Amino acid sequence: MIYRLLMILLLLSFLQSCDNEFSLNRLDSPPKTVLYCIPATIGDTILIQVSQSTTVNNQVTNKGSQPYIIFKLNGIEKEIRFNEESTPLLPANSYYVLGKLMEKDRIDIEVSYPDMPVTRAQTEIPGRFPLNKSEVVLKDGEYGKEIQFQISFKDDATTKDYYGIRIIRKKITKYTLSDVQDFIEYAPVELKIDREPLLSDKTGFNDIFGLSKEYYRFIYIWDDNMINGKDYTLDVGTYYYSGSINEYQKETYEFKIYLYKLSEELYKYIKSVNDINNNELGNYGLAPIRSHYTNIDNGIGLLGGCNIYESEWLDIQEE
Repeated sequence: MIYRLLMILLLLSFLQSCDNEFSLNRLDSPPKTVLYCIPATIGDTILIQVSQSTTVNNQVTNKGSQPYIIFKLNGIEKEIRFNEESTPLLPANSYYVLGKLMEKDRIDIEVSYPDMPVTRAQTEIPGRFPLNKSEVVLKDGEYGKEIQFQISFKDDATTKDYYGIRIIRKKITKYTLSDVQDFIEYAPVELKIDREPLLSDKTGFNDIFGLSKEYYRFIYIWDDNMINGKDYTLDVGTYYYSGSINEYQKETYEFKIYLYKLSEELYKYIKSVNDINNNELGNYGLAPIRSHYTNIDNGIGLLGGCNIYESEWLDIQEE
């Protein structure tokens, strides 16, 4: 069940709390409905988080009111459930729908509070990641051994596609003493992307000032502008984890690869988060201040679909 926990935690990490909404001309502007939902093909629980934004003067239109939510899957309304207490899969005071999602499923959500405009959003679960092959290979790098993640895929020339990758490392420590249990630790992998043109951004001001591009929560995203209709292999890797072996313990490593096909809405939202986090020039007045993308009519937030491929735990193969 660990992969489900990892994916739920990953998706939850993108459910940003909303910044205060205000206008310099109208400090009494009304609150807005805030909706975050990322329906995905992994698991059978679709989390829906709904709240109201807070204005500068802390105005709340419907304090204590429960929202009325309509969730439709391919035009059919589904039961909305409420989770009051926090669980390993769901935060407290959240709404959810049970059901397994497939590619091309269409999701429509409406949220209404008393005396506020109805909030609406729509998304579709994209097709599967067009994977040909995935391997974890140990190679000779510029500064010694390094781990390469060889992800080969073929883009569809007839569609506009959005992709992502995230890799989890499992460190396994085995002890020789019989009364000491083995220890397993999970962590996301920070990828070396300087040789991968789909992910690095060494152009313009970034190149001149030596600014590196960082990806929020180690989920690396790209679109098909540079590879439309082509076979392609990502050139990404990470530092070599040699592990340790002595008379008391032995450390080994395995890797799990998650590959994402993102809806346009989800891609634009994650990209906006990355643009904000990487906008170092904006902090000094040398670039525009960026804002979060939203596709919520009469509200704030995101409804974006995701199709996820999950590999088995992979050992490092030597070439």
